[in-house]
This record gives sequence, structure tokens and C-alpha cells, in this order.
Amino acid sequence: MKTCFRLAPLALAITAGSVMAQSNDEAVAQMQQQLNAMQQQLNSVKNDRVRFNGFFSTGYSRASNDVGFAGVTENSSVADQSLLALQGTFDVTDKSQAVMQLVGRGSEDWDPVIEWAYLSHRPTNDLQLRAGKMRIPFFMYSDSLEVGYSQPWARPPQSVYGPIAVTSYVGADAAYTINLDDSSVTAQAFTGFTDEEGSIGDVELRNIGGVTTSWTDYVWTARAVAATAETTIQATRLGGLFISDDDRGVFLGLGLGYDDGTWQVVSEVTRVEVDGAFADTDSAYLSVGRRFGSITPYAVVGWIESQDDDERTALAALNTRRDEYSVGARWDITPGVALKADVTHVSGFGEAPGGLDQSYVLSSGKDSTNVYTLKLDSAF
Repeated sequence: MKTCFRLAPLALAITAGSVMAQSNDEAVAQMQQQLNAMQQQLNSVKNDRVRFNGFFSTGYSRASNDVGFAGVTENSSVADQSLLALQGTFDVTDKSQAVMQLVGRGSEDWDPVIEWAYLSHRPTNDLQLRAGKMRIPFFMYSDSLEVGYSQPWARPPQSVYGPIAVTSYVGADAAYTINLDDSSVTAQAFTGFTDEEGSIGDVELRNIGGVTTSWTDYVWTARAVAATAETTIQATRLGGLFISDDDRGVFLGLGLGYDDGTWQVVSEVTRVEVDGAFADTDSAYLSVGRRFGSITPYAVVGWIESQDDDERTALAALNTRRDEYSVGARWDITPGVALKADVTHVSGFGEAPGGLDQSYVLSSGKDSTNVYTLKLDSAF
């Protein structure tokens, strides 16, 4: 495209020379053709440098009681499961891009929120540098956390994805990829901070530092992550006010995936450690799906348990223990549109309902809940 622009002035000069021997009308017509061609080239470049895509989800979930697993109760609404996002990618240069993603959630009155706003630069094909607001890369599905269409389930397994109160940060990262014969290895380092309203209340993470390493042969994928940060948390949605001030938090995770086009198997194991009152938790899930044409049934088993209950005798409400079992199916109606149905049974939390509605659990004596979900996901 750049070559065309360099040749354009030369083409105009040749045209100007030739019109000396022609009528004025012919000269004007030829020059107008040249101007039209240049305008078309400019429009083509503009269109090539700006791209838009997005995703959309809506659906309905209902629980058998008000335990509050995944925020679902007997009175949940369609808005709680709905969101619309628009993402723009702008090519600043051949090696640099600006990316912005706006997300509006039905549960937040569709107020648009900037989830991504960063600048990306590739000095070489193997090295990528980014700076701005991005997803914290804790999980295998971090970059597509809210893109329901990219996931096999109606919702990510809450045993692993649920305990993390915030999902975005402002900072920078660097990723380097080594291409092997039939596979590739990517190492990423990231740092930054976040101070926002999280799923449990006000969460501030300072001096975030972490690394991820992943390997894939495009059938198997293995991933590891380690991160640390200084934390200040004011949790107001855990049945009381719990404060953690200037404590150290650590996140460790391992992930393994297999997808041969027919079978899809994903598993992640994580540990979250926070000094002070908040629970140190171990969690894991295993998901198995089998494609039958456009239909993919799946089953998921998950588990989470706090490991330091004896250190919190006065704050037992933060103790956590539960088992999660999900069965569901995904139907790819057309390319870009999928309908999902899911039933999740959660049990074993009667004496350690951390992350749930403790007051309801303790007053009702409930030790299990069922969550039924029907969801429509789209990417465009």
C-alpha cells in the first residue's frame, strides 16, 4: 500500500505532462480519475487500519434457594446474565496497535465500562510489549473471561474463577514466544496496579508482579502462573465488613488443556494466599466435553477449600469449603451464535460458606443448592 502512495505523485506528473497536448476537458477528466483513485487508496488504508468486533450474552439463571452461588438466587433476572461489548483495534503503525474494549452489563444498568485500553507494540515477530488497562492473566481464559462464546460452559467454573475479586489492572507486560518444530513456548512478565470495585467490595492491588509460561502443540496446552501484590481490601459483601490493609497476596496456578476437535478437556489448579484475615484457598476443576457436530455436552467437577481456618477463629464466616458439579450442553446454532444449558449442584458448604451469603446459609441450615442456566452467547 505504501508503494502505491510513492508512485502516485509520479503518476500525476506524467499525467500533467501529457495533458499539455490535449484539450482542457480531457485533462480535467484524467486528473479527476487520478484523484478518485488516490481517494480510493486512502479509504482502503483507513478501513484496513481500523477493525471492530464484539460479543453479546443474555440468558436466565435461577437457583433452588438464596445461597447466592455465582450471584444467582431465586429472584435473579435476565439482566444479571446479559452484557454487550464492543472492541476496536486501531493500527497505529505496521507494528503498533491501540485496543479499546467497552462493556455494558445489564446488572449495572448497561453503563459502559472500559475493560481494555492499551497500546501494543511488536519490535519483532516474537516479542510483544503492551501498556495500559488489561486483564490480569491469572487463568487460561483470562483474556476471554466475559466472552461466553469462546468458552464451552455457561459460566467459568466458580471454584477457580470465583474467588478472584478483580479481573483487570493498569500496567505493562512483555511476552516472548519461541517457535519450536511443532509447538511454541511463550513467557510473559507483567506488572501494575488496580483499585476498583470488585465482586466483594473495594479492592486495591499495588505493585503487582507476575510471570506466566505456556506451551502448546495446538492440541495440548500447558500453562503456569505466579504473581504477588500488596493488597488492601474492604469486603462489604461477605455478610459483614472485613478489612485487609497492606497485606501481601500471592496467586499460583497451573492449567492443562486438550482439544483435538472432538474431545475438549480443561483443568486448572490454583492457590490464593492473603496475609491477615482473608482465607488462603486451594481450588481446582476438571472439565470434559465431547463434540457431536454442533452439539457439545460437557461435565465439570470443581472444589475449593480454605487452608488456614485455625488462624481465623474470630472470623469463621470467611472459611470456605464446597464441591461443585455441573452438566450441560452447548449448541452452536450458527457460526458466531451458541445456546447453552447448564445445571450446577453445589454442596458441602454448611459449616464454611465463605464467598456465599453466610447469613442465609447459617440461618436456613442449607448445605446445598442447584443453579439452572439457559444462556445465549454471540461473537461478531
